Amino acid sequence: MKKAEKNLFKWIPILFFILLFCAAWILHDDYGGFTDELSEVEVAAVNFKSILSILGIPEKLPAIPTVNPDSLVEIQDYQYKFYGSAVMMPSLFILLLPGKTINTAQFLNFRRFYTFLNFFLALICSFFLFRLRFHNQWIALLGVTLLVLSPRFFAESFYNEKDMIFFSWFLISLFGIGLYFFKRSTFGLIIFSAAFGLTVNTRNFGIVLLPAFIILSVIELLNSKNRNRKDWILIFFTCGVSLLFYYLFTPFLWLDPIRNFFSSLQFSARQVGIGDAELFIGNFIAPKDIWYYIPVWMGITIPFFYLVLFLIRIVSLTKSCIRNKMPIRFSKPDLWDFFCFSIIAVSIIGIAVFKAVIYHGWRHSYFLYGPFICLSVAGFFDLWTISLPTKKSNLIKNMLLVITCLISFLSTGLWMVRNHPFDFVYFNEIGRYFAQQFTRDYWGVASKRCIQEVDRYYIDGEPIRLGVNADLTYGSAQNSLLRFPEATQAHFQVIWKNENADYLCFSYKNIPGNSHPIPGFEIIKTFQVDGYDVAAVYRRIEKNLP
Repeated sequence: MKKAEKNLFKWIPILFFILLFCAAWILHDDYGGFTDELSEVEVAAVNFKSILSILGIPEKLPAIPTVNPDSLVEIQDYQYKFYGSAVMMPSLFILLLPGKTINTAQFLNFRRFYTFLNFFLALICSFFLFRLRFHNQWIALLGVTLLVLSPRFFAESFYNEKDMIFFSWFLISLFGIGLYFFKRSTFGLIIFSAAFGLTVNTRNFGIVLLPAFIILSVIELLNSKNRNRKDWILIFFTCGVSLLFYYLFTPFLWLDPIRNFFSSLQFSARQVGIGDAELFIGNFIAPKDIWYYIPVWMGITIPFFYLVLFLIRIVSLTKSCIRNKMPIRFSKPDLWDFFCFSIIAVSIIGIAVFKAVIYHGWRHSYFLYGPFICLSVAGFFDLWTISLPTKKSNLIKNMLLVITCLISFLSTGLWMVRNHPFDFVYFNEIGRYFAQQFTRDYWGVASKRCIQEVDRYYIDGEPIRLGVNADLTYGSAQNSLLRFPEATQAHFQVIWKNENADYLCFSYKNIPGNSHPIPGFEIIKTFQVDGYDVAAVYRRIEKNLP
């Protein structure tokens, strides 16, 4: 009977991932916005064309929706040549399917699901990483649940083609490192090398994984009694292979690797004027000038229970540091957790010291959430394994811990269901009281719901004159409109100037408070979450509109 139960329990994680996959298939096209999406398609197309050209293969690009073939210049002449597209480029291959015609809406919605698949793969890898760290399937499933029930991350896993892709492959890279660290598996090094190439291709900052891997491996070897010369060679061979993968995944490096790499670093650092007026604690600031910008954003948008678990593990790890005095004396679990904490601490300090350009909440630092959750799960494990004087007290303690965990999951899960598809503006139990003082729908993701609301007023005849840039989200509503069926798109005429529009889609981006009157317009619908505005639909007053 015990063997049958054990086999049954093995299927529970599989069932969890199957249900998650099905839920994602249903939900993937519920979000609007993301103004970089069309640019990302063009970046992938230019890179695809360049690969064919450099390899001497006749260029036979498919007809790519939203991309003008005449705009596809050579990569060395392209203004966005430093933007990697290796992960998202395969989404173009669906256009090569024989006998299949794919329109713009179908293509863009497919990319939403494809983006989620990267997050899905990262979740699977995180499950195995947690199982390596804790040797417990239930603790591993707990860790994955923490990631899934992180409202902002779940929502952005469908449409954030840059930061969530970077987060996903950063986490997969950590899984590769963990597989080698805990199991001495060379397969882990292969996973790390390939994932590292895709991570750095997505964002240059992924390069920090290489020194992090070297330092962790060196400390672990110095702490090992069975080290030999082959281990040292393997570490540095892995570094070379990792850089090779990055080179192979990044076409603009093929022409002049060293110069172009440093040019890309300079490009990332000199984005002057971007993010200089972010709404933060009620003031418009440049995030690079506020050292606590990222910690505050993390503190108000991560579920409170996860923060508590994280702090518990930090306290426990600090005690271990005091007791052992140096990382080389750590146990493997403690060394791994110290490694995760170091990534978080060094990254936040580095961003503050070097005044890196960041904006739109803490999305550029989403990659830190993988190590953060590793430590949160470790905090839960610390509480679970605390030994109390009696068996009964241990049972009560663990029951209370499970109940608290379930309450947190139930609360967050119900919040996501209740507020879908506005889960991208989640603020935790503390942050929601101050949400009106922070940037909210910076990508105009709520614009799809706004368009659906305005479409209710359509009457056969002239198209509705829809203003798409009243909120200065660079026409996010127009991008959202592209993802509707062509019959629905025909109901609207896109207008970029308010004075020429009859209806406006307005997402609260850098708008403090809950009031934003627009001269000549009245609000006919407001979308709210926990008492703070996310978006609103405006109608012109002086015209006799339906």
